[in-house]
Amino acid sequence: MFLRIDYVLPLFMSVVGFTSQVIAAELPPFGYPKFETLSVHANSNNKDYELYVQVPQSYADSKTNYPLILVNDSRFAFPVTTGAMALMGGAVVQEAVVVGISYAKGEDRSISRTRDYTPTYSPIEKSGYSSASRLASGHAKEYVDFIETQVIPLVQQKYRIDTKKKVFVGHSFGGLLGAYILFTKPELFTDYIIGSPSLWYDNRVMFSMEKEYAKFHTQLPVNVSMFVGELENDYYPMVKDLHDMEKQLRLRNYKGLNLKVEVLANENHHSVFPGLLSKGLVATIPLKK
Repeated sequence: MFLRIDYVLPLFMSVVGFTSQVIAAELPPFGYPKFETLSVHANSNNKDYELYVQVPQSYADSKTNYPLILVNDSRFAFPVTTGAMALMGGAVVQEAVVVGISYAKGEDRSISRTRDYTPTYSPIEKSGYSSASRLASGHAKEYVDFIETQVIPLVQQKYRIDTKKKVFVGHSFGGLLGAYILFTKPELFTDYIIGSPSLWYDNRVMFSMEKEYAKFHTQLPVNVSMFVGELENDYYPMVKDLHDMEKQLRLRNYKGLNLKVEVLANENHHSVFPGLLSKGLVATIPLKK
């Protein structure tokens, strides 16, 4: 028995077309998960930013309040975090609302992040960016004010956020920013995932800031996960710096501090973020039993 090709080919093409429609309906398009963009003018530093907000898949069909995960350096950190949450959310960690903050609109990335993420003015910083970036340094206070007075209130107004679970995620200068918030306004977040923090910055100024905090506080009631890659010693002893900070924090014996520190094997400054993010999320927002 033979089948005519003029009959089989259209039948085959119709099956392929139907299958393609089914696959297209079941598999999310490139760029998933979808996210919303909000434009915000920062009153504290007179700069304009964008907030990228991605809610979990279950958001529309629930009345649940979700943890907030806030990331900086959103050019890379936001897509990595939303991608991780698409795989991990509801499977190994709680689903969460992820918010990324852009660099200042219309501004060079290195200038924006140096100004916003560094706590002190250090114009001759050896490992800084350009001279223009270094001259812009030291305005983390204004940036943190922006987060505190505008970003978090706006997100909590527009989305269902569990105010008892607010997670900060930062890497490199973003990790330095996280440490700065930890020692100046720790209550701003309940949990901190601090990756490869630039503790070398301005002659290790963050160690002095922690000492200043300790003069007036015996409590630090937050969960802190700090990570660094084993190979992150190219320019500064970042592994040693992190261990030194861990030692300093543990000697304080702060009440309420839950501290986790880990060196990730075979990772360098450019490869470590996905792994530390995954480990940090599991430690921070594990599935409720």
